[in-house]
Amino acid sequence: MKNIHALIQAGLCAGLAVAASPSLAQSTPAELAFRSSVDQPPPGWTGPVFKLSDQYPKATPGCPSPWLKRKVDFKNVRWDHAWEAYIQDIVNYVKEGQSPDLADEVGWRTQVKGSTRWFHVPWMAFDGQRGREFVHGLTNELSTAESVFRPGRGSGAHRLPGAKQVNGVDPLFETWSVGFYNPCGGASIGQQWPKSGEPATFTDKAGRLLARGMPFPPGTVVVKILNTTADERDVPYLKGSTNWQANGHVQLTPTTYSTCDRQVRRVHLVQMDLAVVDPRSPTRWVYTTLAYDGNLPGKTVWDRLKPIGVQVGSDGQSFPAVPQAQSQPLHETAVSPMHIPEHYGCYERLAGIVDQANSSCVSCHMGAFAAAPGVLQTQGTNVPAIFNFPGMCTEFNQANSQYFSDYKYPAAFPGSTGEIAAAIPLDSSLQLQVAFAQYAVYKNPQQPRTCPDAGSPATPASAPR
Repeated sequence: MKNIHALIQAGLCAGLAVAASPSLAQSTPAELAFRSSVDQPPPGWTGPVFKLSDQYPKATPGCPSPWLKRKVDFKNVRWDHAWEAYIQDIVNYVKEGQSPDLADEVGWRTQVKGSTRWFHVPWMAFDGQRGREFVHGLTNELSTAESVFRPGRGSGAHRLPGAKQVNGVDPLFETWSVGFYNPCGGASIGQQWPKSGEPATFTDKAGRLLARGMPFPPGTVVVKILNTTADERDVPYLKGSTNWQANGHVQLTPTTYSTCDRQVRRVHLVQMDLAVVDPRSPTRWVYTTLAYDGNLPGKTVWDRLKPIGVQVGSDGQSFPAVPQAQSQPLHETAVSPMHIPEHYGCYERLAGIVDQANSSCVSCHMGAFAAAPGVLQTQGTNVPAIFNFPGMCTEFNQANSQYFSDYKYPAAFPGSTGEIAAAIPLDSSLQLQVAFAQYAVYKNPQQPRTCPDAGSPATPASAPR
């Protein structure tokens, strides 16, 4: 789940190439926040068109959560039948009403059993470089030039395990993803982002600025679908995966992509992340990530999605949170047997196939904080540095000790002071951090843009490849 950092970085640092759009001042926050996509279909387009699901519940509803009744061990997490059943309960809830093979013409159904089951976060169709594309509402979360790509980490397109080399060079693949919150989560989002498109905050009795709607209530479910531009010719275990269209960046070479120019192409499901609020967890959250493996038996795409493991905390008793000599075995992370090349996070903490190898699901998401509304975010200055810092995952230092530790909403980031300690906690939602970041970019139109944002005239999409 950690690779959403590229979109957040777009809000942290707007870039250097393109001046702000003159039309931006004519667009209201409501118009920009709840746009469905940053681009528009080309003339004659007959394929799917994404529509934002933003009719959030007015009050927190009851959300079926059979996993909360499962007796699982949160103190010594091991991949056993109890945890496997816990995760399967979540999967059964998530796949209910969806297409067996998540067909392109169907995409992801937000309506299940006659009511809205899934909701989106606003402000993710603002950034012209990585914002939502028009076909399935996907955002580009790992996209950068070869010169700054570092395998398994950084803000670059990811090199998938097993990828074939082209003339001795590892090809780079873009990741295009979309996330959903169930009604319990949607109710919280609606409180935080009313129809004005401006974030709703308040000051608590201690004088701390907080966002309305937080924390997410028990029963909240978050789903994220991660798709790659690689296919089974590049990565054999992607055979039989989904075949969605996406208005992605124009590919220039096997390792480079255009920054702003887009073209409809095919992307394929490689990973699905799931997170739920469970009060029994030391962080209130349980994370799992499912990997697609086309070599597994089964009639549908769902049959070939298998959990890599489960994580409830950051394992602060293990290196690099403590020195190597004091490191203890992981007890808040459990991994499951897989038939594809494993991709773990820092020292075998949980991470997905296209996630950063120097982090983990919980440790990254727990660092979701925002600066005050309208203030540009700078990691390490007014929000925690959660995507890269010196020695991340490679050595014991104070930053790793803080990063790989457990805490619950509304605690400040561990060990933080000054502006970072005053940052707004977002209860592990990196998507909401994106929303705050993009709202801040909107409020600072004098800042240069890498690509024209959603306030600019839309550039027509190219024809499918």
